Amino acid sequence: NSFILIVHLIDWLQTREHNPCNLILNGIGISNMLLQGSVVFQEITFFLYRDYYFKDWVIYMIIAMQTTYSFSSLWCSTCLCFYYFVKIVNLRGTLFYKLKAKLSTLVPWLLGFSVVLSWCAGMPAYWDLYLHISFTMLNVTGNLTTLVSAKYSSRCNCMFHVFIVVASAAFIIIFFTAGAIITSLVKHMMRMRQNNEGFGNSKINSHLSAARTVTLLLIFYLIFYGSFTLIYNPVGFPDDVTMTLCLIIVSFFPTINSVILISGNRKLMNILKKFFGIESSGGNIEVTVTTN
Repeated sequence: NSFILIVHLIDWLQTREHNPCNLILNGIGISNMLLQGSVVFQEITFFLYRDYYFKDWVIYMIIAMQTTYSFSSLWCSTCLCFYYFVKIVNLRGTLFYKLKAKLSTLVPWLLGFSVVLSWCAGMPAYWDLYLHISFTMLNVTGNLTTLVSAKYSSRCNCMFHVFIVVASAAFIIIFFTAGAIITSLVKHMMRMRQNNEGFGNSKINSHLSAARTVTLLLIFYLIFYGSFTLIYNPVGFPDDVTMTLCLIIVSFFPTINSVILISGNRKLMNILKKFFGIESSGGNIEVTVTTN
């Protein structure tokens, strides 16, 4: 994520131009870095400062931050998928043509909406959610055993429903845009095959890259939010093995997400290859051509 921000900062200092795609990637990168910071803070306090970690306000702050930053990353990625959709798919209609023409000015507004929505959905968790701990006495072979169970509860009984609605709306948009991009790509490749044209041109490569990026984002976000839901759910904590696996996925999510974004951007990938002394495969190719 730092690599994405540094490259785009250097590019902006040289050109003084705001690339819409770069703005979206920067938004995702900043959200991922904030999410990673909250995860690191949680792990440090949990393992080194237990007394501090189990204070109510610390737990609630961590929940609110992680929820807000994960929503921000998700919705900024939704903006990226929508950007690719408008750039690649060619729909008929005056409204769509106007949308395509004004996409560069629309992107900052979409990012602003994503950030505001994420904060409005995530930050209320600090005041609404609380950790409910219950104790149950069990008689096992004549010995009394205390079973301790914990779960997160909502004071208004609606916060988890809000989380589901906000996340589901983003997944629906990503799923629709991914399907439209893949369908458009398949149709275009079939038309090129009928015309006996090759598949190695830059247009196909850029569209394949966009389709792969959108699909990987959809799959990985589903895995991440499945793990996140298992950790913070109103039913109770999962077993130790499942909990550990979910924590690992949440911890590595920002890094893997940035790898997906870098691998789907030719310019970032070439700069990374140059840094490691690997021969680049060409210049930056941005999705600009529409297909049917």
